[in-house]
Amino acid sequence: MNVSRISLLLATTLAMAACGGDGSSGGAPDTPAADPLAAYKNQTVNWGGCSQYFSDASTPEAAAQLAKLGDRAQCADIKAPLDYQNPDGLQISLSMLRVRAAESPEKKPNLFFNPGGPGEDGQTSSLGYYTLLSSGNKDSTLGRKYQELSASYNFVGFSPRGVGASTNIICAGNELIYQTDGTKWGENAPNIQKIADEARYIASNCQKNPVSDYIHTDATARDMDLMRHLLGDEKLHYYGISYGTWLGFWYAGLFPQRVGPMVLDSNMNFNKAIHDASITFTEGEMHTFLNHVAPYAARHDDILGMGASAESIVNDLKAIGHEVNQALLGLGSPFRAEPRKIPRYLSLVKAAIETQKLIDQGQTLDQIEMALTSGTHIADERLNTVFKETAGELIRAIRAQQNPIFYTSSRPFYLNNNDSVWNTVVCNDEPLLNKDQAFWVDTAFSQTRRLPIASARIAGQPCLYWNRKAKAVKPSVDSLKGAPLLMVQTEFDVPTPLSGAMETFEKLPAASMVRVHGDGRHGVVVYQTECVDLTVMDYLLGKTPQRRLTECQGTPLPLDPQPPADDALKSSAQPAPNFEDPEMAERLIASLRRASRP
Repeated sequence: MNVSRISLLLATTLAMAACGGDGSSGGAPDTPAADPLAAYKNQTVNWGGCSQYFSDASTPEAAAQLAKLGDRAQCADIKAPLDYQNPDGLQISLSMLRVRAAESPEKKPNLFFNPGGPGEDGQTSSLGYYTLLSSGNKDSTLGRKYQELSASYNFVGFSPRGVGASTNIICAGNELIYQTDGTKWGENAPNIQKIADEARYIASNCQKNPVSDYIHTDATARDMDLMRHLLGDEKLHYYGISYGTWLGFWYAGLFPQRVGPMVLDSNMNFNKAIHDASITFTEGEMHTFLNHVAPYAARHDDILGMGASAESIVNDLKAIGHEVNQALLGLGSPFRAEPRKIPRYLSLVKAAIETQKLIDQGQTLDQIEMALTSGTHIADERLNTVFKETAGELIRAIRAQQNPIFYTSSRPFYLNNNDSVWNTVVCNDEPLLNKDQAFWVDTAFSQTRRLPIASARIAGQPCLYWNRKAKAVKPSVDSLKGAPLLMVQTEFDVPTPLSGAMETFEKLPAASMVRVHGDGRHGVVVYQTECVDLTVMDYLLGKTPQRRLTECQGTPLPLDPQPPADDALKSSAQPAPNFEDPEMAERLIASLRRASRP
């Protein structure tokens, strides 16, 4: 990558200040050693406006909220060492966006946010969460609690090193990459070679960037501690989702004395290597489909028409052929079990199953397209429209595969900023213990043979080819045993499965957990039930959870019976909504959850 795109600056002034002028060794023998980060800790944070990040055209609601907040919304770039083990060397820039509390902001702590990744940009998370929580309805118990939390903190979002408005990286090169086959039929030498080549190009091109060796969780945790110090807090107050939990665990292990209220939502298994997360993601997909999604479809056979048992639905899915499977993966992988996405995903699965049945009957793609994009296939008008749209997309994807150049046409290697950072952090955080390519290939294709929704994406393991120079050392789980963390987890979370979260939780005696049954959300808060949100909000407000493990029932999925509200049973009055503008709140919640990824 062109180094001119990276904000690398010589830190001569900082180095001199950190080293104490000319570096002479005079003074009393018992004089404490100079803090090597003194110049960074003593820098002035020059807050300014944030309008450069928003526009009325592309982000109208955020721009409107920004205007409403006025000078309470502030943006700033700070300096941090590229290498914390050599703070006198090069420096990078970190970008923050803070929403100050309406009253006495200087007396309020700062709540930091990380939406996940690695590679997701959290700079605007502060604006999103403040806008959401401050719009709580005072006539609702939860709404009042949301407002209380929004008034109790300054909200801080930041672009982690490598990402977005901070010093960032892009991995790109001139090597040519080709379409690969992620299905079980792709377990052949030419396809595996293409997968391996792309993984090799990821490693070589990311490591051409001089910043890449310093993009890892250890450095980001230290960046976060520097920001905490500059904003004047003795302890870190934090909310992290997905990879944000990995970052939170890492921070708590590095700086146990500085741990304040830390909510870790949708938890990675910190007891295992970060490389295991790719395997467990796919395991989570299959577990959730078999135990949550397929049974849901069977419950609603009268509407979805997919079969009256989960077993029959799974058997139909396993019967799809190569082209249909590849098209299904292209349109629906990886999937997450967000309640509003499940019916749409099932529409795609149903389209794949029905397409294969018609292919087996000898129908052409034109005939199948005509049959599936007209008429009624699902006894719900909205979902029937979705089914017909997804069936059309599936047929077009199959046609594309039948083009002779589908697997032979090429494009130059390129990763966007998110994927560049994702691969860089994963390969830098820990050494890859299993360096046998056959292990990753065999693991990937064994998963694809178990269920067609599983892709062989982990067959390409860039860390096999990574010349790891990062000196990051992951804190031990034992170093976290005294941390009073609050973990939040759903039963059927796909990217960060419950089993891994529980493995970590069981090793942390000072931690608490909110566990949500019958739900597959990835990113739980704001959940809008008192069991979940009052526990989380009260914890952030300084109240210790009553129980180490709080068990909460999940909210019903679409099409499932909706339980009557207690207040509605007692009177004709409807319970007050939790937000002043429920539609805006739903859009914000959906947007904040989309921003999180493992």
